[in-house]
Amino acid sequence: MASTAVACGAEEKLDAGAKVERAFERLGEERAVAVEFALDADADAVHAALKEGRDGKRGIDRAAAGILADLKLRYAVVSDEPPEERNGGEDAHRASAAGRLARKDGTILAELRSVDRRMYLRGDIKAFAAMAKPGNAADRSERRAFEEALKRIDRMPDSLAAVRDALKGKWVVLDAREFEEAAKRKRERDGDAGLFGEPDAKTRKRVADALRKALTDHAKTEDTGKRNGAEHVKVTVPARTAAGRLAEALKPLEKQLRAVGGSEDPSTPRKVPDKDVVFDVALKGGRLSAVTVDMAALDADIRAPLPLTVGFAGASVEVDAPSGARKLSAREMTEALMRMMGVDADGLGGADRGL
Repeated sequence: MASTAVACGAEEKLDAGAKVERAFERLGEERAVAVEFALDADADAVHAALKEGRDGKRGIDRAAAGILADLKLRYAVVSDEPPEERNGGEDAHRASAAGRLARKDGTILAELRSVDRRMYLRGDIKAFAAMAKPGNAADRSERRAFEEALKRIDRMPDSLAAVRDALKGKWVVLDAREFEEAAKRKRERDGDAGLFGEPDAKTRKRVADALRKALTDHAKTEDTGKRNGAEHVKVTVPARTAAGRLAEALKPLEKQLRAVGGSEDPSTPRKVPDKDVVFDVALKGGRLSAVTVDMAALDADIRAPLPLTVGFAGASVEVDAPSGARKLSAREMTEALMRMMGVDADGLGGADRGL
């Protein structure tokens, strides 16, 4: 208790800038880290910010804005050992990872976990469908096609029970023997381990260091008091400096983020305004709790305020293998996809060899 009081007293004596810097240093030292992304905006605000696309192209419509406003994305990595105890050998890459896409009410849309080199996944395709509200005739036509695909899922034979489970929100596990060679080929081809290539301790520290530099280099800091149990620090930095540092931070995770967010490189700096940007940094017990920033300050193509909050969690994060997961084979995945597309699934004996 005495040592804890001394530590807390030392934290309180730090100035605002030193508190932020120390919080990011701690982030790089954590054995377990979870990061969650969510927009602090309703559908109208998201639509106002993104209804005009880049280079004169059309942006998103009101329905899509509503879906985006209701989503939150979480990614977590848990190492077997603290970073400072790793020896740099083969065991240095042992970690568990998890990704989850959910609605803000807690409804899980899709989730993946990588534990002991086995991949577990589930996705609630009907929950996805419930988020989409039919608009014009084209939207209604797409909705009808999607509903027909859902009916095909229900008509799948018992031999595809694992696929039905996966698409109805139940856990399945990928056959490690079948997918290991495909994953190996992907690593050799792309130079990474894909969406759930668990970043090693060195990579995670590199990300944390780049984030720290983004919010401390050329920064003005100001304590703004305590709110909702957290100490808040206002950090003001040149937008172009911050954008470059953030791009550097995202670079090691480029493949994972691209797999989640689309084909566009998320680490490429956008059309950044030549002005200052303000970050609201929330700290709890000297550790990073959340960072909120208006994305319009970092991208001139965003036409209205669009606050994004990135939440952080550490020691309490766990990634466990779910129980009761059915085994899912590559053949089953291929056959199910063909059935959902309305294609005759007969004669697909070798269709999965290209995975």
